[in-house]
Amino acid sequence: MPGTDPSAASPPPLPDPSRPTRPTRPSESSDPAEPAHPPELRRILGEARAAGFLGPGPVDTHLRHAEGFVAVCRRLWPDGPTPPVLLDLGSGGGLPGLVVATRWPEATLVLLDAQGRRTAFLSDAVRRLGLGARVSVRQGRAEAAGRDPLLRGHFDGVLARSFGRPAVVAECAAPLLGSGGWLVVSEPPGSPPDRPPDLPSDPSGADLRWPAQPLRQLGLVPDQLVHEGFDYQTLRQAEPCPERFPRRDGVPAKRPLF
Repeated sequence: MPGTDPSAASPPPLPDPSRPTRPTRPSESSDPAEPAHPPELRRILGEARAAGFLGPGPVDTHLRHAEGFVAVCRRLWPDGPTPPVLLDLGSGGGLPGLVVATRWPEATLVLLDAQGRRTAFLSDAVRRLGLGARVSVRQGRAEAAGRDPLLRGHFDGVLARSFGRPAVVAECAAPLLGSGGWLVVSEPPGSPPDRPPDLPSDPSGADLRWPAQPLRQLGLVPDQLVHEGFDYQTLRQAEPCPERFPRRDGVPAKRPLF
């Protein structure tokens, strides 16, 4: 794959889990206690922030945000004989991928990032956390990954945290998802509530982040806006993404679909 580290291991084979049709919302009585994280993970995230791979703010806040991904994913893929294969899109300093991998010992993940410094850091982090048997790191652009026959349609789920505007996330993620797979995206505070996808567009613009009609051309269907301490939008890959997507490197951002 052009722009990909040739030494990166091939992703594991795609399982065929039985997926629920819709995620469930968290219960109001959920245990609010924060889980303890491995000290080594905290050290790694501190180093990621110092290197500029992680945004500002306390590491604890970043961890809580990543834990929200864990909670959403565990409801999308309940425990079973075939845990999912997930891809962390634009993994950067390793969030949410490293936390999902640590919290979910059965899951398999690929951490994808375009920058060599970041993927070198991620590879070392995976080694230090002892996750090498089920977490791999790949360097390359998301558009190139979506055109790679070894990766296209391979994943049960794609996770996106601060990767880009919705149109870019959708076009880069959809080619990587198998039919029935899920895209889980971190949303900014105050995102509009989910609405029936077949309703006309809201003139106020409240539904423009994930408009159903443009997403259909990628095979994606918007599902729910889930609140799990933070907001996460879920979208389902209802059918395979057409071969014309993703477009060439950089085009999704320069000429977004919506």
